Amino acid sequence: MNPKRKPKAVRTKQRKAKKTKPYSTSTARANAALERSLNLLSDLRRGKGSYSELLRKHRLSTRTAHKYLGRDLLGGTHGKPVRASKADRRVRLLMFPKSTGDVPFRTRGSRDASKLSEFFRDRDKLLRGKLSAEHFEAKWRGVRVAGEQLFADVSVILGMADADVLKLENLYASTGGER
Repeated sequence: MNPKRKPKAVRTKQRKAKKTKPYSTSTARANAALERSLNLLSDLRRGKGSYSELLRKHRLSTRTAHKYLGRDLLGGTHGKPVRASKADRRVRLLMFPKSTGDVPFRTRGSRDASKLSEFFRDRDKLLRGKLSAEHFEAKWRGVRVAGEQLFADVSVILGMADADVLKLENLYASTGGER
């Protein structure tokens, strides 16, 4: 027997991280549980209640919440309350403005999502006439999100709006299938 190697009974089992299926290939029931889990995480971050209250509100069990949120939930052992982690590195499929219209774009992190959300709010204000073209271009010309430059040419944006290319109901891209 090798003296550096521990006996088989002493060695610990190493667990592999369990991956969940992508949203587009999951069942409707799994997608609904994922959406409820993400809503729970959002409410937990905003302090809208305790963990147990939010579990009841979103109709989830602790097991299901941990299945979908994993490392985004901290604490819960040795009498510590469950809280949301500060780091947000979830993959999001967002809409990204290009010269041809809004296209789906995969990104990680809440900073990119917040920046895109602010851009789309300002673009909506521009289209409704509540923001001047000069102010919009000055703010968004040359700005990069996740390494990609935002499309901020006002004349082309207004032309695309007239052609009904810019119908954006939701910042998050549709992943196919019915919801």
